Amino acid sequence: MNRGRIKKVAVLRSNSKAATYGKVLTALVNRYEVDCYVWDREGDFVPTIQHPNLHYIRCRVRSGYYTVGTLLKMTLFMAWLFFKLAFAEVQAIHAVELDTGLIGLCAARLRKKLFIYQCLDPYYSHLPPHWPHFLGQWAKRLENAVISAADLFLITDRLRMPQHDGARPKRVVEFPNVPHLDVSGLEKPPSGEFVVGYIGTLLEGRNLIPLVEAVGELADQGIRLVIGRYGPLEKTIAERAREYRNVTYTGWIPYSEVLKRESAFDVFAYTIDPNRESQRWASPNKLFESMALGRPMIVAEGTLVAERVSAIGNGVAIPYGSKAELQSAILKLKNDPGWVQAMGEKGKREFDRNWSWERMEKRLLDAYRELEA
Repeated sequence: MNRGRIKKVAVLRSNSKAATYGKVLTALVNRYEVDCYVWDREGDFVPTIQHPNLHYIRCRVRSGYYTVGTLLKMTLFMAWLFFKLAFAEVQAIHAVELDTGLIGLCAARLRKKLFIYQCLDPYYSHLPPHWPHFLGQWAKRLENAVISAADLFLITDRLRMPQHDGARPKRVVEFPNVPHLDVSGLEKPPSGEFVVGYIGTLLEGRNLIPLVEAVGELADQGIRLVIGRYGPLEKTIAERAREYRNVTYTGWIPYSEVLKRESAFDVFAYTIDPNRESQRWASPNKLFESMALGRPMIVAEGTLVAERVSAIGNGVAIPYGSKAELQSAILKLKNDPGWVQAMGEKGKREFDRNWSWERMEKRLLDAYRELEA
């Protein structure tokens, strides 16, 4: 591949609703020109950031998420992406996730460009559990090959490397999904209620319907739940939320609005299934958002996020799937505001000391600079 000064980077992302690529763009546009290739699946793409150095290039093939039809439309997107990259005047290709990583690697090697691969979650771990096991093994080998071939591998948490057993990355940089927008002025507005919140991907394995039921049953205790964003459980959760007067469903909102909504939380709820690999190993942006905002978390025992929370002291862990334990934890937190504040302060100190956006941005740009050497 061509080494030397990088002037322009191609950033590839198939999920236009995910906020992570915006964080990469925010860092890169301060030093490079950036072409962002994004799949505008539903015709509702809203740029995360705007900058003179940034140009969005959209694929307009229409598709939803998490369906068999998505796989067919993915083929069209990948063909479009390869054609675009074959003629792109860039010195480096930065792919986020395997669905753009395969095409990005092929284009980078064909044109002798630098290739950066960023994995948010291993692809094989998100395949439906009823699919044949060999498909997961095949996807894992493919992703390991992409990781091993990349000039730089970005991972959300170094503790997740066992998920990539068999890969031989040339260089690994930890780049967690921390908030890149300023949260310093976001204070909790007075409401008179204790607010529990989850705004993220609405998937199975995140205990979301029991969360709605658990908080819904606590309406007379002055407790409210705010839940929403997008995913395969959108319709179900919206319907269940309407059954309770103290549950608010937000629907899809942009990332800048997510942080504003989360500033109204007293506690984040992120109880994910430790028996699902994709959940057990998750390094969620919710962890870092809660820390940045100075709010504690309720998490599920036996998960990577519970390990982090235990080390920091910024939350409580409960058994996954127990509505009674979830309700008990919420009530204990509501009735001990000093405890809530102390845990929130621990998370905020840890965030400022080790995980701030300024630190992560410098880490990414330093890694890019080393590629130019």
